[in-house]
Amino acid sequence: MSDLFVLHILSPERLNSVLIAMIMVSLIGMMTGPSWGNANPFLWGVLDKICGRLVEKTYNKDRSVASLQFRGGLLLTLYLIITGIVAAIALIIERQFALAGFMDPLLLALTMSGGATWFSLIKLHHALRGAREGKSFLSKGSYYQIAVTTRSNLNSTDDHGIIRVGIGMVATTFDKGIVAPIFWYLIGGLPAAYLYCGIAAARWSLSKDGFAKGIGTLALRLENFFGVLPHILSSIVLCLAALATPKAGMTRAFRGLFSKYGQAPYAEGGLAMTAVAHALAVSLGGPVEDIGGSVLKRAWVGPATSSAKVERKHLRQAIYLGIMAVVWLFVFVVLALAAWRFLGA
Repeated sequence: MSDLFVLHILSPERLNSVLIAMIMVSLIGMMTGPSWGNANPFLWGVLDKICGRLVEKTYNKDRSVASLQFRGGLLLTLYLIITGIVAAIALIIERQFALAGFMDPLLLALTMSGGATWFSLIKLHHALRGAREGKSFLSKGSYYQIAVTTRSNLNSTDDHGIIRVGIGMVATTFDKGIVAPIFWYLIGGLPAAYLYCGIAAARWSLSKDGFAKGIGTLALRLENFFGVLPHILSSIVLCLAALATPKAGMTRAFRGLFSKYGQAPYAEGGLAMTAVAHALAVSLGGPVEDIGGSVLKRAWVGPATSSAKVERKHLRQAIYLGIMAVVWLFVFVVLALAAWRFLGA
């Protein structure tokens, strides 16, 4: 039984499913945009629809830390139970309706993000360009998807702050919405990918980037445990993506990962956010309100000489960087599949 499990790790079948799922989330996301305004994985949105209102009612910052930690543990358990039920249903569907092998990547795609992120950021870029040219103004619809995805109140900041949040979204959605689900799928199949997705969704909903006074502590620690290895891989791929991004610096990005200055804490984007900030030579992060009105005193991330007054051109670079990161990841999966073919020949 254990030998059979080992044989499926990084198997050609799973690698093929990853390639198809990546194409699905990239193309469908770009064509349809985010579901419910949320560019995170589809399963995150489903869990938020089920549990989001309960999370809002449960969080009371006047409660003690111990009380909020207990409530956070109960909510995390609820997320995991619902995710387990969804994963079981997904397995039944996959076994009953194989669709010539396409059902597995389709179900995997529900745990991933991609094109929806680019759709949201391109929409913001067009709005900013229109406002600059006097053709239109930055309206709620232009940044609503970014606000929902990052759980940030963008009415509390200026255009530079909105762009910083948008650029940071490139790092976090690539890390938590692409690399991590793929990593766990290659190791444990759909159950592992869904389990991680449920934990990550709970962390996104509860932790407030580590500023939730205890209610998100357990979810954040659990996601950190399962997400640390994919997180390192994400940062490396984002650094490599800078090699093919105009005016971005791959060497600068790698140096930034080991710099003593401008590092993002794991809860606020970590190495992935750090890699993007240093690659583009901009300052990301900074204080912002979340959608519940809480002030999130995020750290400033980026080179010591960088400016927080990021512009539309930096947003364009970030979009390109995010797309190239997915391309690099796709190439690596293809090379892994080719290695399997070569070794099996």
